[in-house]
Amino acid sequence: MSGTLGTDAFVHVSATTLPRAYLEETRWIDRIATREGLDLVIIGTVDPGLEPKQIVADLEQQAAVGRFRGVRVLYDFVPGSTAADTTLGWLEERGLVFDLVTNPETLPQWLAELGKRPGLRYVLEHTGWPTGTDADARDQWERAMRAFAESTDAPCKLSGLGMTTMDTSSSALAPWLERAVELLGWDRVMFGSNMPIETMAGTFEQQLETFRSLVAQASESEQAKFWGGNAAAFYEV
Repeated sequence: MSGTLGTDAFVHVSATTLPRAYLEETRWIDRIATREGLDLVIIGTVDPGLEPKQIVADLEQQAAVGRFRGVRVLYDFVPGSTAADTTLGWLEERGLVFDLVTNPETLPQWLAELGKRPGLRYVLEHTGWPTGTDADARDQWERAMRAFAESTDAPCKLSGLGMTTMDTSSSALAPWLERAVELLGWDRVMFGSNMPIETMAGTFEQQLETFRSLVAQASESEQAKFWGGNAAAFYEV
């Protein structure tokens, strides 16, 4: 447990920016989790600018850590590219997870590529990462999310919206969060903090209160799925 938040387990998603620092990051997080006795798993990353052999070598090195569960690549990861094909093929072969970071404009391209890999397990990050809060951006996001909901059975992390809204209050996030739940259902959504990045838009306490408002009308079992059950099952925590 962690204070009053009731945190029982963690999914750490790679957050390094220096070239190939993710290799040491994975080992460092593993050491911390072991020392502190944390139920924690790790989503690593790769540099898409590397040659395929080096990408595989970096993936294998991270996978040597037992907590390793998959990969997220934040930037310059293009569907259909050599780097994407190499990484996704490696993940699919091993039954590991792809944390998909995209936006409404590029999500259809990703859906087409992921449809070619029926054995790949993946999750959509940051609530589909809308690019703006105006009516056009909202419509584009909703179309993309509907396509994701209807063409896949993959889950989605309800996270990261503060990067778009610059506000984590319930009034700012509720329209996005409620629509995502309507489209996906409680079996396919999971809480994601995106901390500390979300502090650009509000405090962690404010974010939690917004999510508590979201789930207030859900059943006890649905709330349990959202806060941890879905993530625990998907990431095998």
